[in-house]
Amino acid sequence: MKAFIRGAGVVGGFGCRLSSLEEAIRKRPAPDSDPAASGSSTEASAVSTATARTDLLDQLIPPRTLRRVDHYARMAILASHLAREDAGMGNGLPENTGLIVATGMGPTANTLDLQAADVAATDLALSPILFSNSVQNAAAAYISMLLKIRGPSLSINQYEMAVPLAFQTAIDWIEEGRTETVLVGSIDCFSKALHEAALNCRDLKNGNGGQRAAPVGEGSSFFILTRSGTQDIRYPFVRHVLMGGTRRQNGAPIPNTLILHNGAGRNTGFMGHDPVHANFAHLYGTFPTSMGMDVAAAMLLLRTEQLLSISVPQFEAGPAFPENPLICCLKKGETGDWGMIVIGR
Repeated sequence: MKAFIRGAGVVGGFGCRLSSLEEAIRKRPAPDSDPAASGSSTEASAVSTATARTDLLDQLIPPRTLRRVDHYARMAILASHLAREDAGMGNGLPENTGLIVATGMGPTANTLDLQAADVAATDLALSPILFSNSVQNAAAAYISMLLKIRGPSLSINQYEMAVPLAFQTAIDWIEEGRTETVLVGSIDCFSKALHEAALNCRDLKNGNGGQRAAPVGEGSSFFILTRSGTQDIRYPFVRHVLMGGTRRQNGAPIPNTLILHNGAGRNTGFMGHDPVHANFAHLYGTFPTSMGMDVAAAMLLLRTEQLLSISVPQFEAGPAFPENPLICCLKKGETGDWGMIVIGR
């Protein structure tokens, strides 16, 4: 079934809200070809370019309420609030709204802080607040409490495939009648562990020795999904969610379809096709759940034809594209698994 995206909120190295992401795409639709252009090294850019700020959250929620909330959960809370605001649900989400939070590595910064080399020092420094914020479902708990969500709640961890699995689960909930509305999103925070994992990734380089490595990033993106058929269709639909692996090479054909591929490499061949692709990793970095940012970017490209032509000038849409516009967000894992979320309008 198709699920209508009623609202979306994003937080990343580019700023907050969809308007900030659109502005970033307009200013830098493609990565810099000269590594020296930014005046910094690859490691420095990985830290400074793609980390997120959550100052806006203090204007939405009393700081006293957030005094025990860490950076990981703050990004998720802010993105979910922005999604509700974008959907025009400032008075609150429906009481039976479902919540699905996808993460690749969870709050690794907090988890690693609890794992000091000196056991005695760990016992002395152990903090109940730090411990409670180190679990995978901490963000879902905070969102449920602050947004007063009473429906089913689920936290999903499947590293690079967490986002397509979360979207598929959200669609299943709506189709089965478990809930009419689902707040589904993703979150990963920058940490030394995430940085090291990315540096050791065999696909980190762009495939061109003259180009810089894709920055390691962090961020959160949340979407409010409802049943299709709503009259106020400002945003596209989630048309399909596909997942597979090395043993499953067949799938839906993707002729004349733009691919958003948030990977550091240029290996975008898929199922025997070599489609036109765009990559905005230079704006929000690469991290396990960065596919959520691709979904938000796909929404913007489908909304504004001018933005699509600026970002992907080599894409020839053809006469059939306006009648059935589709953008595929593709994530390819290191072990051969893949996930695809097809956004249509």
